[in-house]
Amino acid sequence: MKRLFLAGAVTFVVICAGCSVPDQVLIDSFEGELNSETVDFGSSADSSLEIYAEKQLKTCGDQAIKLTYQLHPKGYMWCARGYNLDVKGAARWLLKPQKVRWNAYQALALSMYGAKSGAMIALDVKDAGGEIWRFLLNDDFEGWREIACPFNKFFVRTDWQPQTAQKNDILDFPIMSFQFEPRTPGKGTCIFDSVKVIKIGKE
Repeated sequence: MKRLFLAGAVTFVVICAGCSVPDQVLIDSFEGELNSETVDFGSSADSSLEIYAEKQLKTCGDQAIKLTYQLHPKGYMWCARGYNLDVKGAARWLLKPQKVRWNAYQALALSMYGAKSGAMIALDVKDAGGEIWRFLLNDDFEGWREIACPFNKFFVRTDWQPQTAQKNDILDFPIMSFQFEPRTPGKGTCIFDSVKVIKIGKE
C-alpha cells in the first residue's frame, strides 16, 4: 500500500508540472527567406508594398521584417504570416496554431520600431472561423517598443470579411494568421519583430 501511495504522488507532481505554461511564447520572429513564397503580401493596383529582411534593426534572431510602401488614399495592402493563407509557404510560425494554449494568454504582443511618423498600421488576425479582427497601432514613438494587443481590445473588421468567414462576432481560437496593413496614405516604412502571445494578468 505504501508503494502505491508514493507512485500516485509522483504521478500527481508530473501532471501538475505539465499544466504550467510560460509567461510568453514566441510565435514568429521572421527568420529565413522573406519573399513572395514565405510571406503573403500585396496591394491594390494604385498602391505598392515591398518587404525586406532587416538585418541591422532587430530584437531577436538574425533579422526583423521591414515594409516599405506607398498607399493611395483609396488603396489597400497587406502583409501576412500564418496558416490558411493564399501563400501556403507563409505558414512559418514557430508553433502551429493548435499547439498554442491560447486560453492561457490574454494578448498578442509584437515589437515595432517607431519612427514617430504619425502613421497608423492595422494589426489584423484571422480566427479559427476565418473572421478577421483588428487592432490599431500608432507610430507615435521612436525606437523599439513592445506593444501588447489584448485579445479583448480587437474588434471585428466591418469594411471587409472573407466570403467563407464564420461571422459570429466571437474571437474563436486558435488564431490562424496575422497581418500588417498600413492605413495612412503616402509613403512609409515600418519594421516589426518578435510576435508572441503573452500573459498580462487576470482579466
